[in-house]
Amino acid sequence: MNFPYGYPYVSPYDSNFDSFGTLRLTQTEEPQTFVEPLNLGEVKTYLKLDDTFTDDDTQLAVLISAAREQAEILQNRDLVRKQWDVSYDYWPAYRIGLRAPCVSVDLVQYTDLAGNVTTMNVTADYFVDLKKEPAVVTPPWNRSWPAFTPAPSSAILVRFTSGYAANDPFWSGSGARIKMGMLMLIGSWYENRLPFTPGARADAELPFAVTSCLSFGQLWRTK
Repeated sequence: MNFPYGYPYVSPYDSNFDSFGTLRLTQTEEPQTFVEPLNLGEVKTYLKLDDTFTDDDTQLAVLISAAREQAEILQNRDLVRKQWDVSYDYWPAYRIGLRAPCVSVDLVQYTDLAGNVTTMNVTADYFVDLKKEPAVVTPPWNRSWPAFTPAPSSAILVRFTSGYAANDPFWSGSGARIKMGMLMLIGSWYENRLPFTPGARADAELPFAVTSCLSFGQLWRTK
């Protein structure tokens, strides 16, 4: 199914994204692992825990990952390097938005009703703009997406890599504030085993400072 130029832009951040496609981590033989923005030593220093105290190391590692995931929700971007698969039943738009910060588009392919898989070639069959946030994939200039009779479901696959590397300059800039928010959130979780202070208001679940730090620089949703 083809759509003309100017068809509404669709992004994974849009509230209607689920009606167009499905986003999931690429399934690999060895599950993807992530280099977290914070390490155990940094967290222990912030919490004023002695390095020789290791009883809570496993729990702290879980809290580090959970705080990073919470930051990613508020940021609308990936803070660690991941590979994603986004699947569509048909071409959703002239421009396909990807999660930020997109590093590369690794695969674009479509499957027809007979089960034939066509792998598309960058430049010849599609164009990638990594300068945008989120990055976009489009047909080449003056062309449309190829017409085909799609498989009943998930006929189109776009595989891409996004996220910041551990040594990215982002972490010494605005990312430092996100790390601070993560440390504050980890501290709150570690010191308070309940998600709220007994007797507190429902809207006082998290200190505003945590939300402020973690949402700093977030990408606004495309409407």
